[in-house]
Amino acid sequence: MIHPKNEEIPTLIAEGVADVMITEITEAPYYVQTDSRLAAPLLNTPFTHGEIGVLMQKGQEDLLQMVNNVISNMKKDGSLRKLHEKYGLVYAYK
Repeated sequence: MIHPKNEEIPTLIAEGVADVMITEITEAPYYVQTDSRLAAPLLNTPFTHGEIGVLMQKGQEDLLQMVNNVISNMKKDGSLRKLHEKYGLVYAYK
């Protein structure tokens, strides 16, 4: 079953109404930290590796370049890692 409101799924799992949620490896630790009834057993050995995408209107090449530059700079200067640490998220970028 696909649930229409993503933010409701962790509570449904914690209450036993739903069985599992496939989610981003950066999102799972947040849910585990905010509800002790939840577990994220694949945090250290995920079954997939991917990066989060950005959705924008087609043809906005200047915005695309700016977003790519910001992300690249944040990876290089360590600020992306610091944000992950601040919010208790898994950092999977090199």
